[in-house]
Amino acid sequence: MATVSLISFYTSQTTSNETVAILKLDDQQITSHKKIKMDTCYESSKTENKLTGTASNTISKNTMSMEDESLDTLPVESPNKSTLSKPIIDTNRDPCQGKENAYYLLSNGFGPYQPKNYDFPKRGGRKFRSEWFISFPWLEYSPSKDSAYCFYCRAFPSNKSDITFISEGFRQWSKACFKSFPKHEQSVPHKESSTKIAGYNEAKQSGSIIIKVNTQYKQEVAENREYLKCVLETLLFCARQGIAIRGHRENEESQNIGNFQELINLRSRDNDIIRHYFTEKEKNFRYVSGEYLNEFLGYMANIVIRDIVDNVLIANIFSIIVDETQDLSRHEQVAIILRYVNNDFSPIEAFLGFYKVESTDGLTLSLLIKNVLISNGLQLKCLRGQCYDGAASMRGAYKGVQSRIKEENPLALYVHCNAHILNLCLVDLSKQISHVRSVFGTLSTLHNFINASSKRQAVFDNMRSKLNMKMGDGPSTLKGLSDTRWSCRIDALESLIFNYQVVIDSLENISENDSIHGSDANSLLKSMKTFEFLFCVNFFRDIMSITNILSKYLQSSNIDYSSVQHMTKATIQELSNMRCEDKFDMIWSKANVMRIDNEICSPILSRKSKVPKKLGGGLKQNENCNVKDHYKINIYFQVLDTIISDMKERFKENDIHILNCMQDIIVNEPTKFTSFRDVSTMYGFNESELKAETKIFNRMYRSLNTENTIQSKIKYMRSGDNAIGFPTLAKLYKLFLTIPSNSAACERSFSCLRRLKNYLRSTMGQSRLNHLGILQIERERSLNINNDEVIKQFDSSTIPRRLKFNNF
Repeated sequence: MATVSLISFYTSQTTSNETVAILKLDDQQITSHKKIKMDTCYESSKTENKLTGTASNTISKNTMSMEDESLDTLPVESPNKSTLSKPIIDTNRDPCQGKENAYYLLSNGFGPYQPKNYDFPKRGGRKFRSEWFISFPWLEYSPSKDSAYCFYCRAFPSNKSDITFISEGFRQWSKACFKSFPKHEQSVPHKESSTKIAGYNEAKQSGSIIIKVNTQYKQEVAENREYLKCVLETLLFCARQGIAIRGHRENEESQNIGNFQELINLRSRDNDIIRHYFTEKEKNFRYVSGEYLNEFLGYMANIVIRDIVDNVLIANIFSIIVDETQDLSRHEQVAIILRYVNNDFSPIEAFLGFYKVESTDGLTLSLLIKNVLISNGLQLKCLRGQCYDGAASMRGAYKGVQSRIKEENPLALYVHCNAHILNLCLVDLSKQISHVRSVFGTLSTLHNFINASSKRQAVFDNMRSKLNMKMGDGPSTLKGLSDTRWSCRIDALESLIFNYQVVIDSLENISENDSIHGSDANSLLKSMKTFEFLFCVNFFRDIMSITNILSKYLQSSNIDYSSVQHMTKATIQELSNMRCEDKFDMIWSKANVMRIDNEICSPILSRKSKVPKKLGGGLKQNENCNVKDHYKINIYFQVLDTIISDMKERFKENDIHILNCMQDIIVNEPTKFTSFRDVSTMYGFNESELKAETKIFNRMYRSLNTENTIQSKIKYMRSGDNAIGFPTLAKLYKLFLTIPSNSAACERSFSCLRRLKNYLRSTMGQSRLNHLGILQIERERSLNINNDEVIKQFDSSTIPRRLKFNNF
């Protein structure tokens, strides 16, 4: 019978001719041949039993429904039949492979191995029945061992699981359906395994508990980060605009909780994240206290500073611009600016911060500069220029900052700020000549007199209305004077000339009606209603108009040494051109017209002063001198001669030999031999390479350009790949542009300082002041701050955070 069964199985895999031959074999030969053929059948079997569903019954139904698990075993037919049934046994899914194989099959989508229509062998008159697969869906059968197993317990075994259904196999078919199988199904280990199977299937469909928790955690982190980004955006807006951030009281009872929190409240109206976190307070931690805001400001300012330093390191060389001032709290604040040239040959001046010092002597300031550079990763040996004002502690030849820096780095050229030099020339002019001193003194007194009282200011405004003078016609107020505001003199002169009739009428009204200050108004009237005053005002306006153009030009951050020299010489030449009869006659005519319009007396000569007899005696003036000559000689020519000579003398300080050599190489053709030699010796250039590159570059430039200026040559160097083709000359260009010519950037930072530290914010800490100054002054850089980087720094702090901002 066994032989016939085996023949029946094998004949299903062979042709009819092979079947006839096999029928003649004995049992041993059939068994050997059968094994070979079964291995061949397995290689051709590709069917799979997929496990779907989550519950035990679902698993059974899905498993039993697969009709391609195995082929039906046909009974032995006569040799003349052409086709036979072909049962397939998947040995890889055989339960006898072990419990580890069950979990692998489960993870790949398979279920219990339940072959259909298989001719189960008898044991003791009984055999396994395929109907049991329906009653017990967890059941699986091993053809190789003729044993039954529990797929669930094999996949998720426990210490108390019955090893019979896991590894040994169950064969007592007489006790199977009514005793052993139900008992195993009701056992606790089996129920635990069934629960794990159901949970595993559900987890594959909807995700495991860990995945759900991880998803929820990621969503919470994303919301926390989004809220903090809103806080950072609002804080950066307040910092860039220079407005106060915090309020006097920020509790719930306060009606004004400060600009920052009020702006957060405003944004919460159309921002759900802010509303949930800030307004509705779903989270008990909002990160809006002063401590956290200072921390955020520090992170953002450091990002800006790091960007500046990275660009300086790329440029390789840089210069420093330093100046100091006193803030509202009477603290000495030092502003430090870095100047470097980018790859486009454009000079850039970047603000590095405000630093409070106890003393402003040369040693303290030089140590401060070196510490700031070192703390930001910049080396002093890469410093090529230093620009300060004319204070003795800065420019001192022995103990000044510039001399102490040059002791450590001789290549750090010192340049006295050209804008300060021009201002010193004008200050000297207003102090040395009595006529100029008198006019500017009258202007200052007039401004203080009118602005000191609201009643007198009202009189001034009423007089403007009576004369039908509108706001847009010209200056509507009088301007004050200051030694530190460079354009104040021209503004004061323009305002007085435009409002001269208003000022005269206002002073006359105050003189007549004000019993207390009428005498002061009368004194100002006497000073202003003279031809000398009118002549000096018109004359000084023409001078200040010329010098003001130079002053504004010298405040630019894009100018270089060559431009300063050219502009200064042009200004001096223009002042020299004024020293002629025609220019004098024009100013004389203007003053005379104003005299007639305002009914002022004609000019007369003052009493001729005499030289004391002990000094030789005689008259100071020429006896034959008339009124017009007096004004021309003693006022007009004297003022022009004084300012021209003063400008020539003072600007000589910045006539630096090595810069002249660089300018000669860049601009002039042919270049002096000594220029190549001195520049190469000082900065370590290869002299022969520099000469060769300069000649070739100039020849290329002349073929395309006729203008021979440093700006046009820099533009040509910037075009194409000229910087790569002429590396030594390109380094010289960058070095020349790196040298600063003014410290106006520091003066502009002081204007920001006054806005930041006002009388309402006078107790601001130094660190907060510095960070706010960086964010406001470097507005373009602060606009590109990456909030994700700020959050990363904030979250990576050693202090644990109440809200989570990281997914790892």
